[in-house]
Order: sequence, then structure tokens, then C-alpha cells
Amino acid sequence: MAEWIAFPFPKCPSCGKQWGKNYHKDCIFNGQLLVEPNQRQIKCESCSEEWYILNSEFYCSCGYNFYPSEVENALSTTQLLRQRLLQKINEMDSYERSIRTKSQSSFQQWIYDISYDIGRLLGTTVSKAQELIKNFFDKWSF
Repeated sequence: MAEWIAFPFPKCPSCGKQWGKNYHKDCIFNGQLLVEPNQRQIKCESCSEEWYILNSEFYCSCGYNFYPSEVENALSTTQLLRQRLLQKINEMDSYERSIRTKSQSSFQQWIYDISYDIGRLLGTTVSKAQELIKNFFDKWSF
């Protein structure tokens, strides 16, 4: 099964820049380039055009024209594993932030709901009831 990943552009020997994302020069949609490292194929994410990596011309924004062999060397196993690992770590971080945000929002809604009911029963304001509940949890949380 082919797995397409973002194309790791090699460090430019002329200007020293390097990018994690690269774009199809002739695509009217300016699609991002993806690579299938085992088959040495490149495709445009937008127009779906595919081609063999050694039949490609690669350009840096400074104007340097890469040789196909320079680009193929950037597709070393180590480089690709590093990029894939970083991509997965970023996905996990994003997922964790989403869980944390949802959890905090849910807890805050629960505090509001319960403090409203307690405040109504005790004849006090909701904000006073919220303060009491938060202080209780702050005192007993680990």
C-alpha cells in the first residue's frame, strides 16, 4: 500500500534554506507535492499529476535548480522516518490539546450548572456558589 507524505525538500546549497512543504510549480491550484518514497514517485495533491522523482526539476525560491540526485538523497530512510515521526507527534499534540479544551469546557459547564442549582436552593448568587465549588475542588485536588 502506497503512503504519500509531504515532500521533504533538501537544504539549498545556494541560500541554505529548507522547507517541509513544497508546491507544484506548474499546477494552476498551486498544489502541495507529496512523495511515495518506496516507489520514488511524486504527485501533486491538487491536480493529482504523478511522476517519477528522477524525471523532475526542483527549484528553490532563490533560483537554484536542484539535480534530481540531490532530491533523491533527501529521501533517505532516516530523513523520511524523522519527518513522519514529527508529523505524528504534531498530530498527537493537536489531539491532546483538543481533548484538554473539551475537558475544561465540560468541567466549567458542570460547575456552572451545579452552582446554579446550589445557589437557587441556598438563595445565594451563582457566582458565590461557583466560588465555593471551585475552592472545594482546589483544596481536594491532587
